[in-house]
Amino acid sequence: MTSTASLGADVWRPPALDDEVVTAYLRRLGLDPVAERAERPSVAQLHRLHAGHVARVPYETVWIALGETRGMDPVAAAKHLAAGRGGYCYQLNGAFSALLTTLGYPVTWHRAGVQGQPGDPPGDTGNHLALTTVLDGQGWWLDTGLGDGPLDPVLLVAGAFGPDDRFRLRPSEAVPGGWRFDHEPGGALVGMDFPTTTTRPADLLDKHVELSTSPTSGMVRVVTVQHRTPAGVRIIRGRVLSERPLAGSATVRQLSGYAEWRAVLREVFHLPLDDVPDERLRAVWQRIEADHAAWERDGHS
Repeated sequence: MTSTASLGADVWRPPALDDEVVTAYLRRLGLDPVAERAERPSVAQLHRLHAGHVARVPYETVWIALGETRGMDPVAAAKHLAAGRGGYCYQLNGAFSALLTTLGYPVTWHRAGVQGQPGDPPGDTGNHLALTTVLDGQGWWLDTGLGDGPLDPVLLVAGAFGPDDRFRLRPSEAVPGGWRFDHEPGGALVGMDFPTTTTRPADLLDKHVELSTSPTSGMVRVVTVQHRTPAGVRIIRGRVLSERPLAGSATVRQLSGYAEWRAVLREVFHLPLDDVPDERLRAVWQRIEADHAAWERDGHS
């Protein structure tokens, strides 16, 4: 299986970022902007960038609950992230692709498909954006936009990987010539398929609009914040915080109220939301509480 598609001159490439955004972005990842800008692309740097992004820039849909509108421009997404915000796959991977381009990595976009539940259709449905790069002749899969996906970049070689070999990459059965990522047991999704063929923002725009605006979309219906760190996974869905450490038992508990929700967002998920008026965030929390109460009335407590 080839690691990347045959690339022609017309293949869309992410644009570069200006110096101010790159500096703020790298600081957001907990990295030294001067040192990272001075280093040539390397496997070690790619791991630092990817792991820092997954751990410190959360997958979140608070922005959707706030009624914000975002497009598919990776430069605009990078500015959001550099300013302390998060996003979901299109923004997270889109911004990351622009950062990598700026640092000298050849990055390719792929129309991908996340299978959230076992009954969901596999294949490159377009509900996800996947990235690949080539470094020293070797292909890598990059994904900072899965929430509880891999912490590190993944070599495009079939096999198990990650902590205790919990993840698996293999040839896709639904996408000819493509790849299949099988998530760890108990994860937030079943898996993801992506082709070696390339895509561009315009090809994903309709699905992005659907996922971020349709009343039937899970992104619209449930306010979620997720990230993975070297210690494990943390996820907020509504007012429920779940933690899956690499070692030990998983825990699930309800957040006590608005003050704790804001504190956890800021201190745990690196999502301060200081640019959002307090009354707007309180309105989101009131909605979360109302949704949770309805969920309990339906017998899910």
